[in-house]
Amino acid sequence: MTPPSDAGSAAHRRQYFQIALEEAQATVRGYDTKAQIVGIGYTFTLNIVAAVVGGLPGAAQSGIVFVLVFWSVVMAPLFLFGYVLYPSRRSVSKVPDGGAAGVRRALYVQTSRYPTVESLKAAVAEVDWEDELAYELLMVSKLREQKRARFILALAATVLSFIVLALRHIWAFLPF
Repeated sequence: MTPPSDAGSAAHRRQYFQIALEEAQATVRGYDTKAQIVGIGYTFTLNIVAAVVGGLPGAAQSGIVFVLVFWSVVMAPLFLFGYVLYPSRRSVSKVPDGGAAGVRRALYVQTSRYPTVESLKAAVAEVDWEDELAYELLMVSKLREQKRARFILALAATVLSFIVLALRHIWAFLPF
């Protein structure tokens, strides 16, 4: 079997990076969509719970304990689902890019870095596309992992919220 030419294998590597980058970007968008849908579903479910049990537990008392439980347990999942939506590239830990001679970051164009058409065209003409794609893949993958962790935290908070609401509802029926 003949080994692939360097040009052919370089093209395959670039193709791999492009496919992997597209998948990572799609997954990042997927977590945003899931967080929005589940957050809305959680809100609807809270409305159903409130309607079935005659309001959220403790609403009639309106004491400080109710306020604390309401905001820390019942509302926390909504905030956490919102938290999934807003990590940015700036919140992701940095990926070493090789310094001045390394990655030009031509795939994620920042106008502060490339303020003119000429500066962007010059950077694109000089880039090593494997380095660019690898850097971008690592950045998006870190963002994907951050969104995943935040989504799982929001789901766990949702489960905790429903457990607390169920226990509070059951507690009202226990003979004391």
